[in-house]
Amino acid sequence: MNIARETYFIYTRSLKAWLGQPALVISTLVPPVFMFLFFGTPLRGMTGIPDFPSDDYFAYFAGMIIVLSVVMNGADAAFTLLTDMQSGYFDKLLLAPINRFSILMGMLLISGTRALAQVLVIVALALALGVSFKGGLVGVGAIIVAATVFGIATACIGVIVALRTKSVQVTQNIQMMFMPLAFLTTALMPKEFLTGWFKWAVTVNPVDYVLVSVRTIIIVGWDWESILPGLWVLAATTVIMLTAATWTYRRATA
Repeated sequence: MNIARETYFIYTRSLKAWLGQPALVISTLVPPVFMFLFFGTPLRGMTGIPDFPSDDYFAYFAGMIIVLSVVMNGADAAFTLLTDMQSGYFDKLLLAPINRFSILMGMLLISGTRALAQVLVIVALALALGVSFKGGLVGVGAIIVAATVFGIATACIGVIVALRTKSVQVTQNIQMMFMPLAFLTTALMPKEFLTGWFKWAVTVNPVDYVLVSVRTIIIVGWDWESILPGLWVLAATTVIMLTAATWTYRRATA
C-alpha cells in the first residue's frame, strides 16, 4: 500500500511539473498532429491503388501516427530522467525514506500519461477528419489502452539508456534509435506492396505487429487473426522492457 501511495505522489509531482510548462505539453502534442496532416493529406490519393486495404488514407495512416508517437515517447522519458539526475532531484529521491521501486514506477507512469494524451489528441483529430473506427467505441478504447501500455514499454528503453550512459550527448541522439523502429514498418504502404530488404526489415520489426493490430481495429474491425500477433508482441515487449528497466535501475541505484 505504501508503494502505491509513494508512486502516486511521485507521479503527481511529475505531472504537475509537466503541465506547469506549456511548452513541454505543446511539444508533446503538436508534432503528431502536424505529421498526421502533413503526410496524410498529400498521400490520400494512394487509396486509388488497386487492392489498397482502405478507401480512407487518414484511417490507414492514423494507426501509424498513434504508434509513432508512443514509440518516440521513449526519447522523452530519457530526457526527463537525465534532467532529474543532473538537477540533483533524482539523488534526493534515492535518499528519501521511500521504496525505490516507487521512483521508477512514477517515472514510467508519467510517460504513460504523455502517451495517453498524444493518443487522445490523434483519435480526436481522426474523428474530426471523418475517420470511421470499424471497431466501434470498444475498439477506440482498446487502441487507447494498447498505445498507452506500449508508450510505457518504450519509455523503459529511454530509462535504460539514461541510467546506463548518464550522457547528454547520447540522450540527445536517442531519437535516432527510435526512428528505424517507427519507420521500418507498414506505416505508409501495406506489406504486400513492399519489396527487398525493406520488406524483410518490416517482418522482423516488432513495432509493425503492434501497428498492424491498431490499424486493423481502425479500418477492419475485430479481425483477430491480424490483431492477436500484435497483442502478443505488445505483452511480451512490455514484460521484457519492464524487467530490463527494473534490473538496470536496481544496478544503477544500488
